[in-house]
Amino acid sequence: MNNSQLKYIKSLNRSKNRKELGVFFIEGKRLIESAILYGADIKNIYMTHDFFAQNSTLVDSILKKNLNHTVIKTKQIEQISFTKTSPGIGAICKMPEKNILPLDNKCWLFLDGISDPGNMGTILRSAAYFNFINIALSKKCVDPFNPKVIRAGMGAHFRVSLIMDTDLNQFKPTHLLIGADQRGKNYKNFQYPEKYVIVFGNEAHGLTEDSLKSLDQFVSIEKKGFGESLNVASASSIIMHFLSER
Repeated sequence: MNNSQLKYIKSLNRSKNRKELGVFFIEGKRLIESAILYGADIKNIYMTHDFFAQNSTLVDSILKKNLNHTVIKTKQIEQISFTKTSPGIGAICKMPEKNILPLDNKCWLFLDGISDPGNMGTILRSAAYFNFINIALSKKCVDPFNPKVIRAGMGAHFRVSLIMDTDLNQFKPTHLLIGADQRGKNYKNFQYPEKYVIVFGNEAHGLTEDSLKSLDQFVSIEKKGFGESLNVASASSIIMHFLSER
């Protein structure tokens, strides 16, 4: 790997560069396995000599699918790693194409200004687990392809459909807009229509003023014990689990 390639991969730590280049970088054996399993558009895989020698099953999968790969020195993989300790393997993946919002899909999750990468990744991971795969993000959300979000998502990015920079009002003509908020009805007793959007707000400030003006109804999770509120990742997981069993 030459200096130009090293610089290119290291530049993907910045959101601006990821968006301009249309690619993002993932690291770790499990993430690479998920990317392969779910048919991600993998541009190139980088691994150390030691990783190549010690992970025959994954290497065989890479070779059988004829995926581009490069075996590099440990020093170089440490240079391109976005973690303190490199897992020995990483890959460049293409971002999904920007699509027109598919309003035919009945159930949506809308993330309204989620700013913490860990929360964003956890929400995506839960969404993939409960098969809540249609997810729209407001313009003020953290970049879902931020390395910290990727790590927290644990491969969810390759299972869910992400529509970025979305205006909530785009759903208004076709879906009921439901905000997750403490002023709402108990989420278990709410009568959900065929087509709806569940909206979760920012960790510190909740739903934005613009969203509040657009929302039709509100749902909440009843408190049984101590605490002012739930973390947004926890709250979204509880509601998605309930909706997945309807």
